[in-house]
Amino acid sequence: MNILHRIFSTKFSALHGELYSYIHSLTGVRPKNIHLYEQALTHRSVSTQSNERLEYLGDALIGFVVAQQLFRLFPDAEEGFLTRARAKAVCRDNLNLIAHQLHIDQHLNTALSLKNNTENIFGNALEALVGALYLDAGFQKAADFVIRNIAGENNARLLTLAQEETDFKSALLQYAQAQHKKVQFLLIREYYLPQEDRHRFLYQVLINGQNIAQADGYSKHRAQQTAAQIALNKLQNNKTLKKQQTPKQQTPKQQTPKQ
Repeated sequence: MNILHRIFSTKFSALHGELYSYIHSLTGVRPKNIHLYEQALTHRSVSTQSNERLEYLGDALIGFVVAQQLFRLFPDAEEGFLTRARAKAVCRDNLNLIAHQLHIDQHLNTALSLKNNTENIFGNALEALVGALYLDAGFQKAADFVIRNIAGENNARLLTLAQEETDFKSALLQYAQAQHKKVQFLLIREYYLPQEDRHRFLYQVLINGQNIAQADGYSKHRAQQTAAQIALNKLQNNKTLKKQQTPKQQTPKQQTPKQ
């Protein structure tokens, strides 16, 4: 019994040591309560003590810090611009991407098979991690982490997101409505990439039944947005080309009446 206890304790300590090193390298903080971070990286599929409550806390904190950064970066911007910019920064696609860049997916404790999973569990875990950091190290450390990893160095990531158009699908639908055209987004194929252990989705854009563009992405939303962006670019190029090819109307010369 003592031998089993020692083996289990050694394995448990090793796992905590690995998590401690990861959190320290990721946040610069030496964890006081490692169990908070363990819970932040625990999906509800493996425990009732999951990361959902910490996710709720982290979501609110990320939203506040991003809003504060945008308020300072754009002192003359209207409320609508700031709201849209914040939405881009905290959207699930962006948080999922950042979570993968921070290798949170490699430390997430879940019973789900990732190749059959299309949930946003990685972005959720990132939010939970911020919540755990806040409880363990305080607001400033958590805010610094958000600024460094979500806003980016010198707010570069935040500035890029705020100033670029990302809702191409809405823009395409608005164009179609103005032109009295019908737009359809069709899911052509969903496929699994074993080397990445992730799914991709291939979408096609039809305008009045005609195939205009297609694109794939790691989520249905991203694939649709990329396909819509390609479609808008094609429509814009065709519009420019037609303008260039339209012959200029020449004013007929007035004939001078013969004397």
